[in-house]
Amino acid sequence: MGNEIAKRIELEKREKMLHERLTNDTRRLQSARAHLKTCEEALEHTLMELHEVKEQKKAITGLLESMWNGGKAEGSLKKA
Repeated sequence: MGNEIAKRIELEKREKMLHERLTNDTRRLQSARAHLKTCEEALEHTLMELHEVKEQKKAITGLLESMWNGGKAEGSLKKA
């Protein structure tokens, strides 16, 4: 009977430890999800900004080409 009591005490300790581990893992997972959301938002913002810059560059390139050769430059500044 003493062996069963000791085994039960060990199981209770292990159960408590596993509950604590589960709590910690859950906190870490929630933190990781929050971090992931922040990273996704930053990525989305950067992609939008990149798109805007490319559009502005394209517009300026077209304007420069039309000024340079009256629109006959066809791609000479697109690589710039």
